[in-house]
Amino acid sequence: MALAEVQKIQIIAHFSLKMELLSSLQEAGLIQLEEANFEDFNLTSASPDVSELEHTLHRLKRALDNFSRREKKGFLKKLLAQKPQLHCHKRKEVLRFDFHTVLDELEKLEEEENELLSEIKFLERERDVLVPLKGLLFPVTSVKPTDSTEIVLGSLPLSHFEGFQKLAEKEAVWFEVIDQDKRQVFLLLFIFKKEKNHVEQSLKELNFNPIYFTEPILREARDGDIVKDVMEKISKEIEEKREGLEALDNVGKRLSVHREKLMLIHDVLVNEREKILSSRLLGETERVFYLEGWIRSSDMARLESKLKPFSEGMQLCFRPPFLDEDPPSILENPKLAKPFEVVTRLYGLPQRGSFDPTLPLAPFFFVFVGLCVSEAGYGLIITLLSLLYIKFAKPRGGLLQFLKLLALLGISTVIFGTLVGGWFGFPLRKLMILDPLRDPLSFLVIALALGFIQVWFGTFLKLIDGIKNKNFLQSIFVQGGWLWLLPTLALFGVTKNSIWGFLSLIGAAGIVFFASPSRNPIARFFGGLYSLYDISRYLADVLSYSRLLALGLATSVIAMVVNTLCENALRIPWVGWLVAALIFIGGHLFNLGISFLGGFVHSMRLQFVEFFSKFFRPGGKPFQPFEMESNFVEFI
Repeated sequence: MALAEVQKIQIIAHFSLKMELLSSLQEAGLIQLEEANFEDFNLTSASPDVSELEHTLHRLKRALDNFSRREKKGFLKKLLAQKPQLHCHKRKEVLRFDFHTVLDELEKLEEEENELLSEIKFLERERDVLVPLKGLLFPVTSVKPTDSTEIVLGSLPLSHFEGFQKLAEKEAVWFEVIDQDKRQVFLLLFIFKKEKNHVEQSLKELNFNPIYFTEPILREARDGDIVKDVMEKISKEIEEKREGLEALDNVGKRLSVHREKLMLIHDVLVNEREKILSSRLLGETERVFYLEGWIRSSDMARLESKLKPFSEGMQLCFRPPFLDEDPPSILENPKLAKPFEVVTRLYGLPQRGSFDPTLPLAPFFFVFVGLCVSEAGYGLIITLLSLLYIKFAKPRGGLLQFLKLLALLGISTVIFGTLVGGWFGFPLRKLMILDPLRDPLSFLVIALALGFIQVWFGTFLKLIDGIKNKNFLQSIFVQGGWLWLLPTLALFGVTKNSIWGFLSLIGAAGIVFFASPSRNPIARFFGGLYSLYDISRYLADVLSYSRLLALGLATSVIAMVVNTLCENALRIPWVGWLVAALIFIGGHLFNLGISFLGGFVHSMRLQFVEFFSKFFRPGGKPFQPFEMESNFVEFI
């Protein structure tokens, strides 16, 4: 339950070794670098310029995004895709590839594609303008003023068309209806020039909207071409540009053979940037540099072995952290309990000198999720999916630990689902030890008993933590008092035996006389007496575990409802089997999702609120080693 022991590491080395030594530290990934004490040692700090490197990384990322857009992968293939591997020692070899030429070609290609796309969008907008005018049989080039007549195209709200007809009769305006939809009517007008101003004012009052052929449309039109002919020419030009776009896309796909190399180069340069930026934490003189950081004590031998080639020009020192220092918190647990660190990290890391709660919470969390879901079939699916993903996708780091946790929780669900639930809503009576639907009270008693055990255990851990920090009186008499009072009081409530009542008074006495820090005997007594009011908090904490019953029942009931709906669907002629199958799969998948989500969240809440509040002191800093970053590549 203790945190991993850490040491402060200090390195002094010749200036010429700086970058090479930083590379070795980065490959090892064992040290969390800290800012050097510049003032006390009269050191200077570096101000590295990585702007050119940042620009190159931006170009590489853009190129990789370009390749991703062209690549067509199925969801499953993307999900199981593995990163290419690269040995850390071969970083420099990767940079020998002339990637700048590839980037130049890709950027030129992207520029040409964007230009073609812009032209296509422009032509499509021009064609869209002509769609309502495609019924016009008048030549496009002829839609222009003559010596005596104005020729006008436009649209008019359908509600004003009747008024327009009256205007046309009154003013001797000749018109032809080109097209009409639910809201507008499109017209070709011939207006005498001498009546132009008067008619235009009347048309404006009728919300007439003139339509003009743009210069590109007029360029496409030849003598005698009608709108339909121009639209066909534009469509043909669009098709030609799309073919050009497809040809450019094929060129891009041929260039994608360099994708993996660019991925390697991108990650190599990312780590090169981080290495250069990390030099800001170092203190320097003209001849030497100084760095310091934190390392796990068990990793010191590995680091010494890694830095052995630099031994002649370097001095390496280790020491325990001082009392006024705040080292990072590193969780250290057995292999089986390690996946449960995911739960601890969601709440926060323990302070220095505090307990790592991962191992104490692991068995409780394992049992609680199983009881909340209580569907063995769901657990089997989750376990198999998690293990298959681990096997084929080979995830690393936090994702791997989370998948292992899901697999363990799936196993828990299989066990408790069989004992108190069922398999997809069908209980196996011969294996069941308790049916919550028939005997919910017994299930509630088990849930509350588990809650009492965990709350009591949390108090016990607080006692241990207090003794460890030499707070003996509070720990032994107050926390020990609660440890004595709670079970004896519970036994008195169950058995009504006065001996348990008398024994509970012993625990209460320890709380009354030692809970208050006051030196005044009267204030101390009444302060301790008030502390006994915390019995209500313990009771509320235990009652919170009734949610195990609620969630377990909800999962079983929903599963049974899904099965009932399937039975009813089977009575539908011809397609009943198909409807029943869809209901069965969809219903149980939905129930699986909400059940595991609810079971995970509520079991986690029981740890955070009811359990951790008894002994856990969060606030630790995470250990962030200086190591190789992996965006597209897996470094080995």
